[in-house]
Amino acid sequence: MRTKTLTLFLGTLFFSAAAYANCYSISDQDKRNFCLAKTKQQSSYCYSIRESDSRNMCLAQVKNTRSYCYSIRNSDEKNECLAILKN
Repeated sequence: MRTKTLTLFLGTLFFSAAAYANCYSISDQDKRNFCLAKTKQQSSYCYSIRESDSRNMCLAQVKNTRSYCYSIRNSDEKNECLAILKN
């Protein structure tokens, strides 16, 4: 059982490292920060996003908090955000 847990943990680390690498290949800085925030589950990357609607979408998803959705000005994006976090 310990071997399976260790293998699962190492597999998760490998997957995470690959996902981070994919984020760094994104040339648009805001999109790269969004990718890193979601992949690493760290809201600090969201605060580096310049466009406010994208920043609020990022914070809502990373923090799993719907209140950020209500700060999104674009109604389609706001509805998308609310739908993602409808739990």
